[in-house]
Amino acid sequence: MSNNERTFIMIKPDGVARGLIGTIIKRFESKGFKLVAMKLSHASESQLRLHYADLATRPFFSSLIRYMQMGPTVQMVWEGAGIVRSARNMLGETNPADSRPGTIRGDFAIQTGRNLIHGSDSLESAKREISLWFKLDELINYEMGQYGWVYEQK
Repeated sequence: MSNNERTFIMIKPDGVARGLIGTIIKRFESKGFKLVAMKLSHASESQLRLHYADLATRPFFSSLIRYMQMGPTVQMVWEGAGIVRSARNMLGETNPADSRPGTIRGDFAIQTGRNLIHGSDSLESAKREISLWFKLDELINYEMGQYGWVYEQK
């Protein structure tokens, strides 16, 4: 497991509308993960169709796309050891009723159709999703010493 493993996290329109952006970011930062990239935007239908292409044959696909266009979303890339698995655990189950207290969905979501947040389910999907939402030059690279100015010099 690499310390620079990355995952894609998206706060959905209901999470943005409810003012949970800072709360969600704080959970990831408190866990020790690094924020590599972040955007606030209205997703286009074509971008959402690409993002959720694996769900295109499901009966709820059209309503999912409409829901995701109801308001802005926050797209983020997070980095850290085991981030994909840890993030999935932090998010909770897709159905908030099945999510444990202490998870984002367990603490803040009520119904599956408004479950606040999306997270990549594998390293492969993380790479694909990150490339859909971000250009390579938009990602911060936390190489050792690159951000030494944050700390006082001895």
